[in-house]
Amino acid sequence: MIENTLKDLGDKITRLRIARNLKQSELAYEAGISERTLQRMEAGDVVKTDGLLKVIAYLGRLDALLDAMDTPAVSPYELANRPATGRDAQRSSTPARRQRVRKPKKGDNAGKPATPQTSPGTISWPEDQA
Repeated sequence: MIENTLKDLGDKITRLRIARNLKQSELAYEAGISERTLQRMEAGDVVKTDGLLKVIAYLGRLDALLDAMDTPAVSPYELANRPATGRDAQRSSTPARRQRVRKPKKGDNAGKPATPQTSPGTISWPEDQA
């Protein structure tokens, strides 16, 4: 799929170059890339993005390319910094507490649950009661 897209892009670059009556060497020089890179680009081979963008910009199509890309209405930065609403607000207002979980050692009160101490939030583990 990508290979076909690269070939289509290469064909379009070739047609734009020919429509402007430019040789490959002229377009490569004006765009600031090597002629061999332009040849690869037009053949549909993989090239570096900066070279491709230089050619597209020189051919006057960079704005059209950027406009064709869908952009979200809200940037990821704005999403991360906006206040939480609904269920997200409830979750963020009450921090989650992690509970310590430890498996009993073999032979040491195996299968017996941990017994809580008198102070709330403190857990006594069977292996700690020796």
